[in-house]
Amino acid sequence: MHLQRWLDGCEWALTLVAAIATLCMMLLTTADAAGRYLLNRPILVAYELTTNYLMIAAIFLAMPYAYRQGANIRVTFLVERLGRPTRLVIDHVVQIVSILYCAVLVVATFQQARHMRSTNTTFVTIEIALWPAYLLVSIGLFLTTLMMLLDLRQVRKGRSSLFLEGGGGG
Repeated sequence: MHLQRWLDGCEWALTLVAAIATLCMMLLTTADAAGRYLLNRPILVAYELTTNYLMIAAIFLAMPYAYRQGANIRVTFLVERLGRPTRLVIDHVVQIVSILYCAVLVVATFQQARHMRSTNTTFVTIEIALWPAYLLVSIGLFLTTLMMLLDLRQVRKGRSSLFLEGGGGG
């Protein structure tokens, strides 16, 4: 399916960017600590870049990958005791509610990015705009929402990533 290949490619690209952000966060934090404690010269914007960009990218751009791998929090002790028809209904409701919740978050973070762009909010220490970080959140959530929407038809077969046991994957 063409849409599935496109989503796979987007997931791969976002996961790569998240991994690079994690590497940059590690290197920047190490360099800042070394500069601070060895040379008494910290990197001026290290904290702001780490918390407002790199950590956001590492978390939210990796969300589609985490979803696909089944890294979701579940409490299953009650649902496992129900019969197949009841469980199927509950799984569908959970999938739909998850899609709607994620879609609301996409809209909210996108609106926040637009608001931050219009107010031209920047870091306190340096003139770097904050709105792209909110856009990163929207992008990660949007792709996750699309993946959950596509998985809706997999719920009946028991193959939705929302219900995978962590560490699996498709």
